Amino acid sequence: MSSRHAMMAATALIAITLCSPAVAQDIKSTDVQANATAADDAKTDDATLVDTVIVKGIRGSLDAATKRKKNSAQIVESIESEDVGKLPDNNVPEALSRVTGVQIERIHGEGTNITIRGMQGVSTTINGNDNSVGDSRSANLADIPAELLKSVQVYKTRTADQVEGGIAGTVNVELRRPLDLRNGLTVAGSIKNVYGSTGDTKSPYASLLVGDRFDTGIGEMGFLINGSYTKNNYEEDFVESESPNTFFDNTPSQASLPANQKNIIAPYAVNYGVEQGAITRPSINLVGQWRANEHLDFVVEGSYFGSKEKRGRDRLHVTTRDPNSAVSNVVLAEDGRTVRSLTLSRPEGVDASAQSYYEKVDSDNFTTNAEAHWRGDRLQVDGSAQYNWSKTSYYGVLSLAHLLDASGKPAATVNVDFNSSNIPGRGPYITFPTSDLAKVENYQIFQLHDEQAIAKNHEFVLKADASYRLSDDKFFRSIGFGVRYSDRHLTRDYGYRDAFPTIALNSFPGGVGVTTSQLAVTGFSPTWYHLSGPDLMDRHDALLTAAGWTTERPPNDLGQTYVEDEQSLAGYGNLNYAIKSRFPIDGVAGVRVVRTKGHNVSTRFDLDKDWNAVITPTEGGGDYVDVLPSLNAVVHFSSKFQLRLAYTYNVQRPNFLDMSSWRTIQANNQIIYSGNPDLKPNRSENYDASLEYYFGRGGIVSLGAFLKKPDGYIYYSGGGQETINGVVYQVYTSRNAGPGEFQGYEFNTSGFFDFLPGKLHNFGASANFTYMAKYNINFPFEGDQRLIPGVFDADSTSKYTYNLALYYDTPQFSARVAYNYRARYKVNVYQDNPEYSPYNDATSRLDAAVNWTPIKQLTLSVEGTNLTKENNNVYWGQDRMLPLGVRVQARTLQVSARFRY
Repeated sequence: MSSRHAMMAATALIAITLCSPAVAQDIKSTDVQANATAADDAKTDDATLVDTVIVKGIRGSLDAATKRKKNSAQIVESIESEDVGKLPDNNVPEALSRVTGVQIERIHGEGTNITIRGMQGVSTTINGNDNSVGDSRSANLADIPAELLKSVQVYKTRTADQVEGGIAGTVNVELRRPLDLRNGLTVAGSIKNVYGSTGDTKSPYASLLVGDRFDTGIGEMGFLINGSYTKNNYEEDFVESESPNTFFDNTPSQASLPANQKNIIAPYAVNYGVEQGAITRPSINLVGQWRANEHLDFVVEGSYFGSKEKRGRDRLHVTTRDPNSAVSNVVLAEDGRTVRSLTLSRPEGVDASAQSYYEKVDSDNFTTNAEAHWRGDRLQVDGSAQYNWSKTSYYGVLSLAHLLDASGKPAATVNVDFNSSNIPGRGPYITFPTSDLAKVENYQIFQLHDEQAIAKNHEFVLKADASYRLSDDKFFRSIGFGVRYSDRHLTRDYGYRDAFPTIALNSFPGGVGVTTSQLAVTGFSPTWYHLSGPDLMDRHDALLTAAGWTTERPPNDLGQTYVEDEQSLAGYGNLNYAIKSRFPIDGVAGVRVVRTKGHNVSTRFDLDKDWNAVITPTEGGGDYVDVLPSLNAVVHFSSKFQLRLAYTYNVQRPNFLDMSSWRTIQANNQIIYSGNPDLKPNRSENYDASLEYYFGRGGIVSLGAFLKKPDGYIYYSGGGQETINGVVYQVYTSRNAGPGEFQGYEFNTSGFFDFLPGKLHNFGASANFTYMAKYNINFPFEGDQRLIPGVFDADSTSKYTYNLALYYDTPQFSARVAYNYRARYKVNVYQDNPEYSPYNDATSRLDAAVNWTPIKQLTLSVEGTNLTKENNNVYWGQDRMLPLGVRVQARTLQVSARFRY
């Protein structure tokens, strides 16, 4: 951490920790938090949440979140809906980006890819019910708009009654229900427009909630409709290199190198690229509630989260380890092995092309849920049934055009500097000495490609739970038990095809137009020509004619097409206990037992050297039992000061494609690509501690420590071999790694400066810091590879992350400035050459929001994200041996209005 960052963090932590002068006195207090006090807090929590659609301020949101954390049996962090609304967060990952221990990635101007405490494998639930989309094990949280949220919880530990599925933790999205609202009709909504600096994009957002609750002769009833429409128009520009390795053996490129350079390392290819697109997300949540009396109530709800994306990815591409091109003018980096720059030449033309991808990516996620709850004096019984279905579909078209020189032949020479200062943060820089990018006649189509993937998912779930209060003052307070049955059926179809016509770019048939892309990188803006991706998609008949294809879509590649059936049956028991002593202890101990049984049907392709295929069906499946114990305890030193301890055991099942039985055997290059039906789940043993002090309204100081021991981490590699008919094949598949260890510490504090005079007491601040002391996975590296720095580091894990925020809050005016910093992290494990595994450089982000409420029913806001306009840089190797490239990210300005009645 730089001294500037350290100073910022230290200043904020000291200020917030000292913001209550009664801290020392409160810690010395021996006042015991009784069960009645906890119950009162819970009621207050409910009362606070009732008004979440009314602007009640940052202070109220922080208060609700800290009370939820204080009274929870698990270690949990939460974001309440108004806290989301007072920041420029447009989806769930963005709302969680400032939560202690959570790290996210950003692409196309929005948050995605959550990790918790440096670990992947996050399960997703909606209102406590498991939710997944297509052939994945989880939902895409980026598809859930912030406008539909009541709250979001991040469970870092679990109890036995919670559904299994994530070794990192669980993100639960809580949607609003009508009996959370005040009595009478409630109408609330928002409109927003987001302006992006890259590409001058404009993105509209809108939401509307209509709900009512009322008394009838048969009890209290309520209904709610909450809808949202968002459209994210984005542009991101990038410069990148691909896959460093040695030049291919026994090829003209390797033969052209001098003897002392046969084993030098160079990227496989380099790209200039522009990504432009739009993601439209319609969403709706419908709920009906009936509270027949104080004992019995019912809920029926359904939701839809949709995502419709059209995106263009246009690249200027050069294959720099082209096996057929001669290599000259090689300049090596200081290590004497990594290529800094080179020249490629070939009379027939180097492999340089203008590529235009255009893709449609759709996702539809439907959930239905029916619940019944009965509450007696001692016995409580809950039952629910869910039926969820979803579909994801992808279709993409690709055109590739050779770059020609002045003679009308493919460009014979290209110069590449892989570490050029012309690129912000350094990166690859391309020049063509014999070709002019600015002339449309210098491009010729030589390949067309299309592909599709469709996944459908249907899941039926039955769940029943019961709890019985044994006593109010003895060791055993209550007992809980339940069962859950899930039946999931999914299918995946995949296929692609290629054609190789020769057509001048500006002579493509069927009215498909030609357009340009310009790279908007500071001080560097090359322009090149390519086919219009939208035209190629919309004028599909022209594509079929030019390619000579006779069917609308490519046939399924049976190798990656499969059908999966999976059932799971879980039963659990929980025991709530309490110990009377000078420092009372209470908590819950439990065990969850889950049997999972799956059956997969797919295909084996045996391809001979002429690509003739022998096709045979294959089958696979998984049948295993997991016993998942959990123990949570809270030691109450006072009503405000407590120590939380937890032991849990979690399981993460493999993705369906990874464990499917598909298999493609290629005799011409002795390579096998396949799923792996023998994959085992990733299981993790976890130990957690959290020391927590609560003060004022919404004030907290906490210090946590955790130790996670996963075993069975799943990664993809070509590290295995298989012998078939005396021929040795290289096998590319997903595999289980050995055991690992994640150890870290967390600090979190927030509160208002109530001790300051006058209007200064409306100021508040928050800060959190997560430090990962260990994040190791025992990958099967051997020999000298084990000595590579960082070779056993887990991917997507930053050594430290911190968040700082300063806010001012009154009923009429509020403002917040938030700063997020994430240290560099390994993007993935590059198994072919682990010394060159890619590392994402440190990222930082400054966001701000100002809200004004001129009348009670209306709030106007101006919000900004990425105000310092930070780019994203990636390097090959922990020691930055070579720049991978840069992705230019936009600064955004958001203007919105929220109303309620």
